[in-house]
Amino acid sequence: MRARKIFVVAIILFLCLNLIGCVAPIQKPIAYRVEVYFSPVGHVRDHITDAIDNSRTSIDIAIFDFTSQEIKASLEKVKEKGGKIRIIADSKQYKGSHSVIQSLIDSGFDVKITHGKGRGIMHNKFAILDNILLFAGSYNWTDNAKHFNYENAVFISEAEVIKQYQKEFDKIWSST
Repeated sequence: MRARKIFVVAIILFLCLNLIGCVAPIQKPIAYRVEVYFSPVGHVRDHITDAIDNSRTSIDIAIFDFTSQEIKASLEKVKEKGGKIRIIADSKQYKGSHSVIQSLIDSGFDVKITHGKGRGIMHNKFAILDNILLFAGSYNWTDNAKHFNYENAVFISEAEVIKQYQKEFDKIWSST
């Protein structure tokens, strides 16, 4: 009988405190849809080309080092299908002997060349596809990244995160 009274009092106390707002409601944790890949053994470039190949309307890219012919070929296919592609590249890296940036410019891609503040570099490495997928990380779009370097790429389909990256891309794009 005593246990029942304690239980009833606890229930009444809980309900009263909730009614006057003394107990904070339990909140669900934010659930991000994320996939993480690592090189040199995680097939990062394959995941990037697959994502680009499945893109339909737009791709915004901020990239430091871009020498991958495979990623370039995927971008060319999207452009041929009418996809809108904008690329921001680093002002020093795009001049590299293996860089594909000048080739993309010559092929009519919408490319802006920039650098960081002062002597800084444009060291971002991210892409936003169709405003529904973002990939970002240390992964440079190079053969060295695929075969030798320890690098990472995180694929995210969380709208709020994508908005933040889009805002950053647009800020750099408009200032170049």
